[in-house]
Amino acid sequence: MYWQKDMAKISHIFLNKNKKMETGRNRSTGWQHAKLTGHINESNVEKLFSDDNFKRNFCERIGILPIEKVKVGGLYEKDVDCILGGKTKSKTDLQLELSNGSLINISIKKGLGGQVYLIGVDRFISGFEKQFNKKVPDDINEFLHFYFYGNEKTSQILSDRKFIEGMPPTILKYQKNHNRLVWEHLCRYNKDGADNLLNWFKYNISEITEFCFSRGLAINESEWAHYVWYINLLGEEDVDMLISIDEIKKSAANHADQILPGSKNGGSTIQLPFGFVQWHQCQIQFHHSFSKISDIIRNEIE
Repeated sequence: MYWQKDMAKISHIFLNKNKKMETGRNRSTGWQHAKLTGHINESNVEKLFSDDNFKRNFCERIGILPIEKVKVGGLYEKDVDCILGGKTKSKTDLQLELSNGSLINISIKKGLGGQVYLIGVDRFISGFEKQFNKKVPDDINEFLHFYFYGNEKTSQILSDRKFIEGMPPTILKYQKNHNRLVWEHLCRYNKDGADNLLNWFKYNISEITEFCFSRGLAINESEWAHYVWYINLLGEEDVDMLISIDEIKKSAANHADQILPGSKNGGSTIQLPFGFVQWHQCQIQFHHSFSKISDIIRNEIE
């Protein structure tokens, strides 16, 4: 499902009530602002469904039964049951209950890019294995920890002359500060292992896409998102596109050749069909990209 229409028809109600994002914030306050404005945006989206014409048009566009109830998580969203035990956040921001009792779950993105999922290396591996009943091979487990964080051999490798000779000092310092190996260094250490890691992402990109956009660590299927809705009612972005996550999964799998090491900082990122993945605060940070997702789906249609 790939839906886009004129933002001006629905966004003018909200644009005068919300100023554009200010510049000059540091990373911490910027994240807090993004989270808060994200919840405001979700509330504004919820208000759209108070209009019967909008609601009817929405149902017709994506081919669903009439909507009976609308619920958003917002500032006071409740945690849901986690597949690893305890609680976790759901990927669903907007839940539509239809006339037959079935649910349509939507993840709302107010920006054209940014974090889609942040998770520790061990929790990513354990969560992936449990969600999809697929074992992450031991060598991939090891190299995920090399590339992102947490392999106890990393500091030793970063001190071994045969692996660091000729490496730019800035990249070597970066790796030591973050206790990780970037792609260039990973290949110096074990080229076959590095290639196997990249191939693992290629072979599993459909599940990785579903993990990041739909399931996360939520154990109950009723919490999994079905659609990603790029919509901004704060005047920050002129975008309104609803995309089936199944369509993103399919398109990502068909564009697995786009999974490549990044070109900067010795390969500190891995580029993905839907965005990229990188180290962030000793965790794995997946990023989404509206532009990339639009392109791979457009290629499928054409």
